[in-house]
Amino acid sequence: MTAETENLPGTLHALRGEFEGIREIRRTRRSEMPQAQITMDVRRVSAKVSVVDVKGELTAFAEGVLMDAYGQASEGGVRGIVMNFEGLEYMNSSGIGLLVTLLIRVNREKQKLLIYGLSDHYQSIFQITRLDDAIAIHDSEEDAVKAAST
Repeated sequence: MTAETENLPGTLHALRGEFEGIREIRRTRRSEMPQAQITMDVRRVSAKVSVVDVKGELTAFAEGVLMDAYGQASEGGVRGIVMNFEGLEYMNSSGIGLLVTLLIRVNREKQKLLIYGLSDHYQSIFQITRLDDAIAIHDSEEDAVKAAST
């Protein structure tokens, strides 16, 4: 094969070069992908109730963080998961979708999911989406923990 024909479109050599170029683009994009802008700290407040303190942005990128927090919060036979949204800065439709996914898991495990600390804006969104019918919203941690304990 000559140098001229080596780089013709469709030749094996040219295809290998294109493949390597595509692999490099994917590696670069993967390393530049946005990371979750959220932290979730889990506190055990009683034998049967855990509180998850949410700080940051609840978006699609938070899935791993949310599911890890749920796993920690559920350890040891916990029946009530209380989510503290006082530190929530932003939530989009993907974040709401993650809460629905979490709700399904909680229900499957016969646990309760309760929330407190929602801003007026997000309380309105929960009402519009009727998510407040499925997840009890409370005014304080004390109220939520008491409701989770019953």
